[in-house]
Amino acid sequence: MNEILVSLKQDLSKILDVIINKDDVLYFDYPLHLNVGDLLIYAGTERFFQDYGINIRLRRCLQSFDINEVKKYVNADTTLLCHGGGNFGDLYPSIQQLREALVRAFPHNRIVVLPQTSHFSSQDALQKSAALFSAHKDCYLFARDVPTFELMREHFSDKVFLSPDMAHQLYGTLPTKAKSAVENSTENNLYFLRKDIEASHLEKEIQAHLPASAAVKDWEDILTEQDKKYELFCGRLARVANKLHWAFLKNKVNEMWFAHSLDVIERARQEFLRYDCVITSRLHGHIFSCLLELPNQVCDNSYGKNSGYFNQWTKNIEFTKKYER
Repeated sequence: MNEILVSLKQDLSKILDVIINKDDVLYFDYPLHLNVGDLLIYAGTERFFQDYGINIRLRRCLQSFDINEVKKYVNADTTLLCHGGGNFGDLYPSIQQLREALVRAFPHNRIVVLPQTSHFSSQDALQKSAALFSAHKDCYLFARDVPTFELMREHFSDKVFLSPDMAHQLYGTLPTKAKSAVENSTENNLYFLRKDIEASHLEKEIQAHLPASAAVKDWEDILTEQDKKYELFCGRLARVANKLHWAFLKNKVNEMWFAHSLDVIERARQEFLRYDCVITSRLHGHIFSCLLELPNQVCDNSYGKNSGYFNQWTKNIEFTKKYER
C-alpha cells in the first residue's frame, strides 16, 4: 500500500467531525450523468458512508430534487450533505442553485459541502452566491485546493477546511496495475485529455506533437451508446418520479444508477490498465491513475484545478508528476 494514498484516504475521516448524527444524514446531487470523474467521487462517497456506518435517509440527484420533499425528512439535528467535485461556482449553475436552495430553506440545519474546487467566471454570480452562504451560520465547506479554500473562506463561510477528493476513499478497493494481469501490454501511453468546457489550449498543443497512432481519449471514448441511453432513461425516470412525487421510484432510480456507475468505473479501470502511463488533463484521470497505482503525468485544465490539486495532495507520490512537454 502506498503510504501517501493511505494518508489521503484517512484524511477524509475529518468529515465525520461535522456530521451531527450519523443516523440522520441526507445526501444531495449524486451525479446522474456520465462524467466518470463524478462517478468516482460518487463511489468514493458511498464507500465513505459504508466504511463509517453513516445512515443516509434520503439520496436525491438534481433530476429528482424537490425542496418540499426534503422538508419532510429534515429534523433538528439532520445533517445535509452536498456532493463534492469541481462544480462549486457558475460553470454549472443548476447544481449551484440546488445547494443555494438548501441553504435558503434550512437556515438552522448543518449543511456540509463535500470536497470541491470552486470557480466563478462572473464576479456578480460570486457575490450573489456568497451572500446566501455567508448568511447561513452552520455551513461547513471542504475545499480540494488552497485557491478554493481562500475563496470560500473570504466570501462564503468561516468554516472551511482543506480536504482531498472523496474518490480517495476507494483506495485499496480497486485492483491495481501491479496486482493485475494485463494482457498484451506494451510500453505505451494513454493521453487522457479533456474535450469539454474545461479544456484549455494545452490539450491541442499536446495533440499537435503526437503521432497519429497515439491513444488519445476522454471519458466519452470509454462510454458506449448503451450507457448514454441508460443515462437518458434513468434521468427521465427520475424527472417523472419527481413530477408525480413518487419517492419509491426516486429511490429505485438511485439504486439502478449506482449499480451502473460501478459498472462504468470497472470498465474504465480495465481500459486504463491497458497502458503503462497516463498523461491527463482530467483531474480524475490523475486521481484514478493514482488509485490504480498506475504511472501518470498531470497537466492543467482551463482554470488551474489540476495543478492546485497536484501541488496540495499528490506531488510526492513517486509514480506521478506534472506533465512537461
